[in-house]
Amino acid sequence: MAPRVSSYMSSPVLAVRPTDTLAYARNLMLKRGIGRLVVVGDDESLVGIITLSDISDALVNRFPSRTIDSMLVEEVMTPNPLTIEPTKSIKTAAQLMLKRRIGGIPVVEPGGGVVGIITRSDIVRAFADKYKGKYTVGEVMRMSFSKAQRGHSIYYVSRLIQADPAGKVVIVDEDNKPIGVITKRDLVFTDIDVMVASSRGKDRYVKVKTTRRYADKMISARIYITPIAEDIMTPDPIVARVNDDAATSAGIMINEGIGILPVVEDSGSIVGVFTKIEVLTAFVYKARIIF
Repeated sequence: MAPRVSSYMSSPVLAVRPTDTLAYARNLMLKRGIGRLVVVGDDESLVGIITLSDISDALVNRFPSRTIDSMLVEEVMTPNPLTIEPTKSIKTAAQLMLKRRIGGIPVVEPGGGVVGIITRSDIVRAFADKYKGKYTVGEVMRMSFSKAQRGHSIYYVSRLIQADPAGKVVIVDEDNKPIGVITKRDLVFTDIDVMVASSRGKDRYVKVKTTRRYADKMISARIYITPIAEDIMTPDPIVARVNDDAATSAGIMINEGIGILPVVEDSGSIVGVFTKIEVLTAFVYKARIIF
C-alpha cells in the first residue's frame, strides 16, 4: 500500500490561541524550530494556521509600524485552513501543497479533531525513504533562483526572499560560489534592534559609538549599522552536485535541519538549487511507480 499521511505527519501538533500575541507564536516557533502552528479555539477545534511567512508579511508589509507584541495571532493567521485526512496518500498531500503554495496542512479526523500536521519536511523525509537511486539532483534542481552578494542590505535580500518560491536566497562571492544562505526564518527570527551572537562568535550587528552635539551638550550614544547579508547569513552552506542522488540529498536536508542545498559544478560555481519545493515537484510529477 502507498504510504499514508498518518505515516509521516508530525503528532502531536503544537497550537496557539487566536488571542495569543504574535511575539508568543514567534517565540514558540523559535524554541521548537518549526515554521507553522495550528490555531485552535476554546473547544480545541481548528480555526486557523499561522506561519513564518504570515509573521514576516505582517512585520514587513501589513503592519510595519506595530510591535510584534501588540499584534494578535487572529489578525495574522489564515482562517479555516485547508485540511487533509490521515488516510490520504503522501502524494495527495504534496499535490495540495504545490497547488495551494503552502508548506503544511493540518491533519484532521473525519469528525474534525486535529491529530497532526503534514509539512514539506515530512514529504522530503518520505522522498528520502522511498526514492533512493531514482533521480539525480540535476534532474530535479531549479536553475532559476534568488542570489545576492555579501554586501547587499537585508532589505534588498528581504525582497528577494519574498519573491523566491522557497523563500531562500543564496549568497555568492565574486566567483559565483555559494558562501552563505539566508532564509525567511533568518529574517523573522532576527531582532534588528538587539545584539545577536553569530556562529563565528562575533556580533552579527555592530554597535558604533558616536558623539553628537545636542542642546549645546556633547552626548555619547550607540547607533546600529544597517545589517547586510553577510551579517545574518548562515555561512559555509552544505552543497550538492549535479550527479548526486536526489533522495540522498533530501536526506541530508532532513538530517541537517536545512531547506536548501546550493547545487555546484566541479569549479564550485553555483548552477542551481535543491529545495523542498523541488522535492515536492519531483514527488508529484516524476514519481509514477511507488505512489
